Amino acid sequence: MRFRRAVERKEAAFDLMPLIDVVFLLIIFFMLTTSFRTIFQGIKVDLPTTTTKQERIEQNIIVTITKDNVLYLDKARVTTSKLVSLLKKKLGEKKGLVMINADKLVRHGKVVEIMDLAKQAGADRVGILTSYIKVVK
Repeated sequence: MRFRRAVERKEAAFDLMPLIDVVFLLIIFFMLTTSFRTIFQGIKVDLPTTTTKQERIEQNIIVTITKDNVLYLDKARVTTSKLVSLLKKKLGEKKGLVMINADKLVRHGKVVEIMDLAKQAGADRVGILTSYIKVVK
């Protein structure tokens, strides 16, 4: 004779909806954080540091010098001989600011050479980009 229990046991159910919600939130979080972690201008340059803040640079012409002495005008790779003519085209009639984004391992003479070329192209001001380090006193 087989006895039945008075109360039948329910099978345990695993609800996947909260798990799916958490996974989607994590995916969104990582997508946003990785999209905001871009290198300035897309070219890896280890900038020298300063303890004073500088203005935010928006619509200026940027010449980048990598540690291997490779030149970029904005994001396009250029040679030293073509830099003056390309800068003249970019500057046009207006006299503008040319920012130099040089790796800290680039020798000083190379940076000065690029500054001189920018002046030859007609830039009225030349600046050097640095990264800011907050000094705790």
